[in-house]
Amino acid sequence: MLTGPDDANLWDRIVLALAGLVALHCLLAPLLSDRVPSMTGEGAHQLLALIASVVSVIAVFRGWMVHQQARVFGWAIGGWAVLFIARVGGEEQLGEAGEILLTWIAVTCLVVTHQLNRSLAYWHARE
Repeated sequence: MLTGPDDANLWDRIVLALAGLVALHCLLAPLLSDRVPSMTGEGAHQLLALIASVVSVIAVFRGWMVHQQARVFGWAIGGWAVLFIARVGGEEQLGEAGEILLTWIAVTCLVVTHQLNRSLAYWHARE
């Protein structure tokens, strides 16, 4: 754990949970497409990406206001950009495997972003 037990940064933890949900959704989407098509349609993908991005932006800015470390933005902008490309490029241009790969890259960048954000905010508060 990068931060201590008194970590109160709820927004970053929410984004980390959402990132896990997005990754799990990517893994299960091929299995769910026949059984629950509404969970694997384009609307579900857009909604998940939108929610994750909005909460991520809130968390990054709230953390940055505490620690003032711009390096968090590098990871965040990379993750947001790749997620945007995965959503806009879509399955037609990227293929299903390409869309899943880009989404996993975006999720990885966002996990690094928010773990770094949590850690920097925690250690800044301890100074």
